Amino acid sequence: MKKIVLLILLFIGFIFLNARFINSFGVKGGLVVSNQDFDYKYVNSDMQNLTRFDIGLFLELLRNSNLNILAEFHYVQKGMIYEINNYDDNGNYLGMLELKNHAEYITLQIFGKFAYNLKKSSPYIIMGPRIDFLTGYYCENNLFDSVYEDFKSFDFGATFGIGFEFRYYKSQAFLFEMRFSPSFTNSYETESLTVKNNSFEFLTGIKF
Repeated sequence: MKKIVLLILLFIGFIFLNARFINSFGVKGGLVVSNQDFDYKYVNSDMQNLTRFDIGLFLELLRNSNLNILAEFHYVQKGMIYEINNYDDNGNYLGMLELKNHAEYITLQIFGKFAYNLKKSSPYIIMGPRIDFLTGYYCENNLFDSVYEDFKSFDFGATFGIGFEFRYYKSQAFLFEMRFSPSFTNSYETESLTVKNNSFEFLTGIKF
């Protein structure tokens, strides 16, 4: 909790220090399709994609019509689905049992935004570094508790995306984004297992 409060204060401080450079601000939210890659050294594993959610705030800095900087602060859940064979007490096969697991992150992102401005809309691309701070986790049936308990406290990666803005009043706009967010560091690492995050985000938002 102290880390979260500190990050919020740093983000607010960043806003005040750069207030004169702020071009716009807004909110984004949507779905995250993630797959935490559990790479066991001696066992083959096949984790399935998990769909969770992402919500965040953003600032757009500078006042260049085509090139700007985005500073973003998000809460995001990233995880996986583990499938196991399910049997009753008599040994009868009941089908596959899906166990859903995820880690919870506060993520800070700094992007370059390259836009092509049309009369009422703007397609754009974004790219830049990302750092995720672990705040918690959820493990169905507690099967992976021993792994998530030892997840690293932060994860470093990058995000690449495309988007589209539809202006409805002056600079105010609705937006849609699709992103790919690979991690460069392992979230968990031992001699027998490494875990790495990768995710796709599908977001909508409002820009003021």
